[in-house]
Amino acid sequence: MISKNTIFNEDCFDTMSRMDDGEVDIILTSPPYNMTKRKGGYADTGRYDVYQDWKTEEEYIGFTTKLFNEFARVVKPEGTVLYNFGYSIENPSLPYKLVASIVNDTDWYIVDTICWKKSSGLPFPANQYRLSRNWEFVWVFCKKSHIDNFFIDKGVASVSEKTGQKYYNVYYNFIEARNNDEKTPKLNQATFSSELVVKLLTIYGGNGNNFVVYDPFMGTGTTAVGCVECPKQPSYIGSEISKNQVEYSKERLEKCIATRKNTFVQDVEKHST
Repeated sequence: MISKNTIFNEDCFDTMSRMDDGEVDIILTSPPYNMTKRKGGYADTGRYDVYQDWKTEEEYIGFTTKLFNEFARVVKPEGTVLYNFGYSIENPSLPYKLVASIVNDTDWYIVDTICWKKSSGLPFPANQYRLSRNWEFVWVFCKKSHIDNFFIDKGVASVSEKTGQKYYNVYYNFIEARNNDEKTPKLNQATFSSELVVKLLTIYGGNGNNFVVYDPFMGTGTTAVGCVECPKQPSYIGSEISKNQVEYSKERLEKCIATRKNTFVQDVEKHST
């Protein structure tokens, strides 16, 4: 069993190698998008401070398949993978090829596709041949053996008196949330927001602090911050190869935890007067 509420400065396969089978309830992550055809793979633009995002398409699909095969070991049978993956203007077919590879070559099955509506999008209007993309995919995967009984916290809204049919609370597969929490120059400018994390965990997370969320590409700590901000208070585990991003994440988490404690104290004082 691995330490919870920790971000490890290492490759995700190293972290997962120390995990027990079924140690994780949810994997929530956004991997690098493999901007292969961009010269330098963003190395000169400050997008990532360490990672070089330029695998061939074949290498990238092979890497993702290997990743999901390891996910299958560390995630509980009824657990899910929430995989945020967009596309570049150079290779817009890549997400579909990835999903096909995951479904065909791993134990995972795609059960939903969430549209994450962002506050702003790319490319800017200077591109003649591409529409500006202000949304991204969040692919929802469950294990093939649990298509009909993976965990989702929708809740029963009503039950038919005549038939006993259950009707569940409605959650649409269109979620609006910020692009990111804050700009992090020279570290990682390709992040989602903690707002998105909280909204996803509201649907797919358990109750209480008895479930674990793992982010194999933790970056600047957004998934961990979302876990702290989430009312369900899950534990988190993260992996990140960049030492600078891990240190930055720790600073963010310290501020987030302090803010949450102050808010809790204020609420207690307010209701005690």
